[in-house]
Amino acid sequence: MFQKPLARTVISMLGMAVAVTSLALLIGEFTVQRQQQIEAAELAGTYITRTDRITSEATEALGRIARLPGVACSDEEIGRLRGIVLASQYIKVASRLQDGRLVCTSTIGRVDPPVALPTPDFVDAQGRRVLLSTPQLGVPDASGLMIAQGDAVVTVNGRAYADAVDPRLSYTVVAETGGRRRVLFSDGPALELDQIPLRTGESFDVQDRRYEVRCSSTHTSCIVATLRRPASILRSPVLLEFGIFGLLLGLSGGFVLSSLIGRSNSLGRQLRLALHSGKLKLVYQPIVRLTDRRRVGAEALLRWTDTTGKQVSPDAFISVAEQDGFINEITRFVINHVLQELGDELRRRPDYKITVNVAASDIMDSSFLPFLNSRLHDAGLKAASIGLELTERTTANSREMGRAIARLREAGYKVYIDDFGTDYSSLSYLSRLRVDAIKINRTFMQALHDQSDQDTIAPQIVAMAEVLGLGIVIEGIEEENQAAYFLTLAPHALAQGWLFSKPVEAAKLFGS
Repeated sequence: MFQKPLARTVISMLGMAVAVTSLALLIGEFTVQRQQQIEAAELAGTYITRTDRITSEATEALGRIARLPGVACSDEEIGRLRGIVLASQYIKVASRLQDGRLVCTSTIGRVDPPVALPTPDFVDAQGRRVLLSTPQLGVPDASGLMIAQGDAVVTVNGRAYADAVDPRLSYTVVAETGGRRRVLFSDGPALELDQIPLRTGESFDVQDRRYEVRCSSTHTSCIVATLRRPASILRSPVLLEFGIFGLLLGLSGGFVLSSLIGRSNSLGRQLRLALHSGKLKLVYQPIVRLTDRRRVGAEALLRWTDTTGKQVSPDAFISVAEQDGFINEITRFVINHVLQELGDELRRRPDYKITVNVAASDIMDSSFLPFLNSRLHDAGLKAASIGLELTERTTANSREMGRAIARLREAGYKVYIDDFGTDYSSLSYLSRLRVDAIKINRTFMQALHDQSDQDTIAPQIVAMAEVLGLGIVIEGIEEENQAAYFLTLAPHALAQGWLFSKPVEAAKLFGS
């Protein structure tokens, strides 16, 4: 058989193809597994960065409370406690202790009679007492994470640390205090970690799964994480590509290609590819007047389905775009597509406004306003057709930010503070920046079930907005009782939520 040229060629080609393809598939399998580990490590590192910011702000606030001058719980001191909350991004309540009892807080003023704090869940290395879930005074059915030091106490939302974990992770978060290791929370049964040393950057295997470890350098917690549902290696397109290229190009070509594919699988790279290949799409959630429920505008919302067919959380991919420095490209993509999809309808409806989420870096960019003006001019629209929702949670230079916002408003654009009053929004925006309106976050809807008007701070927020001459948009209205409540509280407000409409595609926004 080998004496025949045709048979010899076929057998040689088949043998070499099997050998090289098998090796390429082995390399491909390793690459897929390694990429899954890298992605889990990146997401775990992002969690530590987010929680470090929360803990650092809480520590600084405790120090400020401890240094407050004057009489404890006087009207002046309560005002200063509220000022600490206003200037904070994550702190929800600032309080004062006396003999281990809460005597006044920034939300309800003096506490009469004083309320004893429960026994702390643990004490960290710096002597701070941590209570993981404590009922919040004045906010029924709400609990918070309290951190106490001396006679100072701060409260952050009870879910602030857990919500910082990316939903794609299966995880356990632990704290080491006094030589003991305590599980703080996890997404399922906690791992048996007592005999496993936890060092940031290292990994270990449990039950045939590789877990990545990232620990904080500023507090005592570590996260142990892996991808929740890693894609089956046998169904991975990467493995198939390695097999094909191994067959065609041989060992060396397959190995080089594996490196390129591995690098291309990061979330930031996938997002860039999706941005440039048109894989991102917009939907629009209508905004109505509460008085007559007439649609007066809509919020443009960006959606992304990744290469595996899964919806990626906007919070996750917007955070990646900000960290990787291409959030401005995302913003311009949204504005271009809003005008492309809705330009004709907006020209017929000069009073209809589409709001677009922007980052602080967009507003500070000197080229942003000329870009916006140019695109609206080309579309035959005025500035009143577009509103800008500020999504960046911090402003390093509030004076410069204020001047940039003023230029936008002078050009005719309305500027909103989005998600006002949430776990992560800073109330100090109102005193530092001059904007047109605030959007009250959907979390306030949860406080309206089986509660009285006195059990929520929504009336104070509405009153504050009215005093400052700010417009109000209520987010997340899903039930008639919520709409009725805010109609009485703020009859001139606008609103959005599933009660009026879920987000829809452009073709359905103005449907009959």
